[in-house]
This record gives sequence, C-alpha cells and structure tokens, in this order.
Amino acid sequence: MIKYSEEYKAYVIEFDDAVILWYDEPDESCAQVAENVRNSYLRNINRIAEVIFDEIKDFFDVEDADDVLSKLGKPVINPDNGQVTYCECTFDDEHIISFEYMDDGFSDIDYVTVDG
Repeated sequence: MIKYSEEYKAYVIEFDDAVILWYDEPDESCAQVAENVRNSYLRNINRIAEVIFDEIKDFFDVEDADDVLSKLGKPVINPDNGQVTYCECTFDDEHIISFEYMDDGFSDIDYVTVDG
C-alpha cells in the first residue's frame, strides 16, 4: 500500500528488500509498477553489483561483486527518474551510492556515483 513518508519526503511502497518511491503522487497503477520494478531489480542484482564493483573497486576496499552485494543494503528506487540509491550501504559511515538505469530491465546501468 502506498503512503506518504516524511523520512523520504515522497510517496513510498516499502518491501522488505526495496523501497519504491515517487516524489509526485502516483496514479493507481503504482502498486503494479512497484512490484514490476522490484522484481526486475532483484532478477538483475548480480549484474548491478558487478557494474557497481567496477566503478568503486579503487575507492572502497571490496574484493568482488559478492562483497559489494553484501554491503549495498536496501535500495531506494525511483521509477520516474530511473535512479537507485543505497542510503544504508556499509562501505563506510559517510557515503551513499547511486546509479541510473535506462530501461525497466536494469540491463543498461549508467552513472554510478559515490556521494558523501
């Protein structure tokens, strides 16, 4: 069920393994969109971890994509702008990681960034 979250300042549908959010109030199809985005993300999580590993391996002390995967935490996914952010990642105490995806299948991942 969608609700407005003060924490995210957005409308969210929260699962145990992902948060899907919209900054503008979404239409009635948002529950199906959230389920589809979450499932697609989970199907492609290993590839996502590999792309992130390639971008951060020189910045953080990580051994491989599995190590990255264990430290990412719950993703916050915005289907409106195609962005995924990891606010709870455990690479260190001050950085967050995000990336943009260009398609609903998470096969085209760009702009991995480390902020903090």
